[in-house]
Amino acid sequence: MKKAARTFINLFFYTIAVFAFTAVVIQLIPLQLTITELLLITIIFSLITALALLLFLIGTEKSPEKQPLYTMGAVGLKLFMFIIYAIVYFIILKNSGALYIILFFLLYLAFTIYLLKVVVKILKIKSLK
Repeated sequence: MKKAARTFINLFFYTIAVFAFTAVVIQLIPLQLTITELLLITIIFSLITALALLLFLIGTEKSPEKQPLYTMGAVGLKLFMFIIYAIVYFIILKNSGALYIILFFLLYLAFTIYLLKVVVKILKIKSLK
């Protein structure tokens, strides 16, 4: 349980770092994006990633036969949630400028890299036991 709590704390700090870096880029390059919009987008990405991590960590506690199912379920759930978010964000809210699309995919990449690093690290530790 300590490792799970540490994983979520690391996700929190990673979210702050991603937000800070993106906020600095927005200040350096004149873009039509406010800090509040960026904060909302980053929080949504963080919550979706946390949900996928929670599903994966629940699966690591289950029997080894069901662990791959939970791992693939976590990654699939994350992808599905981001697709729904993209549909809402781009089609319903009509934020379909190049800036928003690039920001979406860069944040998706950043949080996917974090999720995969955690998954690989935990699976490597479990395989050594």
